[in-house]
Amino acid sequence: MDVGKILRTTAARLPDKKAVIFGNRSFTFRDLDQGADRIANFLFQRGVKKGDRVAILFPNIPEFVVTYLGIIRLGAIGVPLDFRFKGDELNSVLRDAEVKVLFTLKDKWEEVKSDLKGLEDVLTTIVILGEDRSGTFDFKKILSQESSPMGDEIIIAEEDEALYLYTSGTTGKPKGVVLTFRNLDYYPLTMNQMVHSGENDRIGFIIPLSHISGPVISNMMVLNGSTIVLFEHLRPDRILEDVDRYGVTYFFGVPPIFQAILRVPHRERYQLKTLIYVSMMGANVPLSLIQEFRSAFPTVKVIQGYGLTETSPYITLLPLEYADSKMGSIGLPVPEIEIKLLDDSGKEVPPGEVGEIVVRGPMVMKGYHNNPEATQAMIRNGWLYTGDLGRVDSEGFFYHLGRKDDLIITGGLNVFPDEVETILLRHPDVMEAGVVGIPDKERGQAIKAVVVMKPGKVFDR
Repeated sequence: MDVGKILRTTAARLPDKKAVIFGNRSFTFRDLDQGADRIANFLFQRGVKKGDRVAILFPNIPEFVVTYLGIIRLGAIGVPLDFRFKGDELNSVLRDAEVKVLFTLKDKWEEVKSDLKGLEDVLTTIVILGEDRSGTFDFKKILSQESSPMGDEIIIAEEDEALYLYTSGTTGKPKGVVLTFRNLDYYPLTMNQMVHSGENDRIGFIIPLSHISGPVISNMMVLNGSTIVLFEHLRPDRILEDVDRYGVTYFFGVPPIFQAILRVPHRERYQLKTLIYVSMMGANVPLSLIQEFRSAFPTVKVIQGYGLTETSPYITLLPLEYADSKMGSIGLPVPEIEIKLLDDSGKEVPPGEVGEIVVRGPMVMKGYHNNPEATQAMIRNGWLYTGDLGRVDSEGFFYHLGRKDDLIITGGLNVFPDEVETILLRHPDVMEAGVVGIPDKERGQAIKAVVVMKPGKVFDR
């Protein structure tokens, strides 16, 4: 879908409705539509055309969303960057993506500008949100300038590249995941089927907008006419206050956020009357966390699923009617996705046995930018090899067991760290647990566990 054109339609239908809320500031759909036009026009005047790369180095603020929509409206490719990027990592990513324009904050620019030497042949324009700086453009001035409608004449095809998302560099420098407009269509459409989201929803979003979920939630907001609520404060009690204050209906977070919320003293004073769903994002959410959260907030439905940046993101979701009977499962394949579990020889394993999760479908990435070797290693014969282990039960529900590389082989037995962590987390005094394999002369590997105790609790051998 052409998000830029859909934004025009939504803004005409709901011009004064708040689209993004951030503390005492907000952008209406009219603001987003006009702002996207002004950013797209500015980029066009700076020589940016369809298919050129534009980077966003903002934290979670409304300006991130309007910048993303302006880039998409022009048909350029958005490159959302982790706000923590700096130094060689930032330089490498901007060089790899051949970014022409960078949007960032004044303070961040002061921090990183010395890191960007040598990019003058590629990076031609810097836009700063904050005070004017020599050689840069003022974001606020761009948004304040009148502009004619932009982008209506630009044809967006499903297979056109929309985003480059740079994944963690744990195995080397970050890799740029190339996602098309077709890839990005599936999340809002799938979630709309599951939670029946609409214009009355307020989506609380605390994950970095530079994550895959940022753009797809922005697309969902534009499609549905719903509202995104960004959080000024990351203290768990302030999060609960803001959920109440802004009437959040759907909250996105990662396990540490939910663990912190569960530790808030006197949390019963927060009404949370509007909250219907929470989405716990991240690898293998502990079953104990799901159980504890549901016990603390029994009226809130927990959405469980599994996905990767490379799959835009979800490939499985657990239908809400199975939340009790299949708790701990990552769910069923989303529409149009195929999933297989393969053993080390490439043969499909039967239900109940463990294999690598491989997937195929319209949400799978185009590849890694400028990295054919990594692309070929990840995508083989049309199937994406996730590197994750899983099993499927007799009813077709999938379970995530951890990374293939993390498997511990001790005394000839396969031990899955996530399963051991789940057992440790059942202890009422344990807040967090991590399990790894360490070298052992007799067994090949031994199991080592590290635990974080809950406040006031002490580990006693």
